[in-house]
Amino acid sequence: MPDARDILASASIHLQGLAGHIFDVLTISKPISPDAAVNLSKVVSKLSPLLGNLIEFNTVEFLNDQAEYQGLGEWKRQDPDFPTRSL
Repeated sequence: MPDARDILASASIHLQGLAGHIFDVLTISKPISPDAAVNLSKVVSKLSPLLGNLIEFNTVEFLNDQAEYQGLGEWKRQDPDFPTRSL
C-alpha cells in the first residue's frame, strides 16, 4: 500500500495534467446593454469565492474518479471554519 507522500505526489501529477482544463461551473452571458455591462463589472469579483469552491468540488471529484485511489480512501474537500475560532 502506498504511503501518504506517494499518494500526494501522484495526485499532484494528475492535477498538473489539468493545466488548461476548463471547469464548466458557471456561464456569464453577454450583457444586454452598456449599463448591464457596468453592473456586471461591479459584481464579477464577488464570484471568486463561489468559483473557488466549485473548482475545489470538481477537483475532489476528479481525484476520486482516478482508479489508482480506489480502495485507499476518498478525497474530501474540507471547508475551513468561519469565523476563525481562537482559543
